Amino acid sequence: MKPLNLIFIFCFLSIPLFANQTESLQEEAKKHLINLISFDTSQPNPEEVHAARYIYTVLNKNNIDWKIYRPQKNRANLAVKLKSPLPEKEKKPALLLISHLDTAAIQGDWTVTPVKATIKDGRIYGLGSKDAKNYAAINLTLLTYFAKNKELLNRDLLFLFTADEEAGSGMGLKYLYEKAPEIFDGISFALNEGGGVITNTSGNLLFVEAAGKMYFDILLTARASGGTSTQGAKDNAIYKLSQALSKLKDYELPYTLTPFTRKFFKDISKTQDQDAQTTLNMLLNPAEAKYFKQAAKIISEDPFFQAQIQDTITPTILTSSEEANTVLPEAAALLNCRLLPSTDPEIFFNKLSDLFKDDEDIFLTIKEQPQLPFPQPKENFDDELYTALEKSAKEVYGENTELLFGISPASSESDILRRYGILTYGIGPRLFTPTKDEKDLQKGGPHQADEFIEEDSFKEQFDLTFYILKSLLNQKI
Repeated sequence: MKPLNLIFIFCFLSIPLFANQTESLQEEAKKHLINLISFDTSQPNPEEVHAARYIYTVLNKNNIDWKIYRPQKNRANLAVKLKSPLPEKEKKPALLLISHLDTAAIQGDWTVTPVKATIKDGRIYGLGSKDAKNYAAINLTLLTYFAKNKELLNRDLLFLFTADEEAGSGMGLKYLYEKAPEIFDGISFALNEGGGVITNTSGNLLFVEAAGKMYFDILLTARASGGTSTQGAKDNAIYKLSQALSKLKDYELPYTLTPFTRKFFKDISKTQDQDAQTTLNMLLNPAEAKYFKQAAKIISEDPFFQAQIQDTITPTILTSSEEANTVLPEAAALLNCRLLPSTDPEIFFNKLSDLFKDDEDIFLTIKEQPQLPFPQPKENFDDELYTALEKSAKEVYGENTELLFGISPASSESDILRRYGILTYGIGPRLFTPTKDEKDLQKGGPHQADEFIEEDSFKEQFDLTFYILKSLLNQKI
């Protein structure tokens, strides 16, 4: 038999072998996801130690060394570094894969048990199934795989399973940087949550989170005379608070385009219909500057687009009397603000204060402000992690898949990593489209009742992460 035929037969046989290997790893990741969901790590008392114990039990079975960092008895962070066998001078820059073990609080009307995986209709239901135990399950699977195949590593890999992300990372990533900064030595790149795949008529878009918004809490307080409910006084702090919130609702925050967000809208314009392209052209074209605000208003009706060009203010917690027959002299609302990376928090606060400068009974107080300087997004994407993302996205989702770099409306651990100089991109599963049933619109997503991930989407997310690693390690996909 000629050598050419031998090569042909080998290549032919290697296709199902690799496919079988990938399917096996996908099933392993699915098993880990199901098991991780069964641990209640929901805020405000997540007790991540139980999920961490599951992970290090898996690691022990595979003879993998790990370190645990516990800020409190039931809070835990787990770290594993896989060292490349290459000499230090021959290694490429190290990569971090990070996922958090805590979840949002259980809220809403669940139709399945939140902390037990339910598999039905091609979906895996459970708290954390999409935020972010799916990432933890995938990373754990890849960790054990590459620990068995260290000869494939041309760089060190750091895997972190962290606590407290949903509450600001004070017992998680921030704690690790304070207590064990050495574990981040040599890390240049990181993969985290925050992105997702958007399907449209022209193909697929892999939205990559390349920047976050600043987290800013402001307390809005109204003061009046107190007393008892029998007095029926109109000088009531709750009335004044209501009026102040109404004024705030009508407050029009400015729209801002930076080189980064300009590129975002230019890239996404290619996937839009003619009407949307016309609006985006009004937004982007300097010659149409007089129509900029009008165009920005239109596109901001979509929350995803709004997140790219506008700060937001959302009242979240109202406080006043807890007694039915008591009128307290104060009522307050917590304003949760998410600011663009380019916004100056001090200027933002001062402009907000000016709204109420003529009302001596309204007071604004900063409760939590961003740490400055805030990490700014890149304007050019030419790094090797970008190259691996682009190549892998096309392999998993098709050749017509494009990358879309943008701003996440939420804060995450990525902001902390970027602050310390680690280039961090957020990826994620395919984003599902809810049905037109109004009840279903409020379910299924992160932080919502009946949170789920589609099984096919989970497999694709696994493949995307696996292929990114193989690309970075110069292995054939």
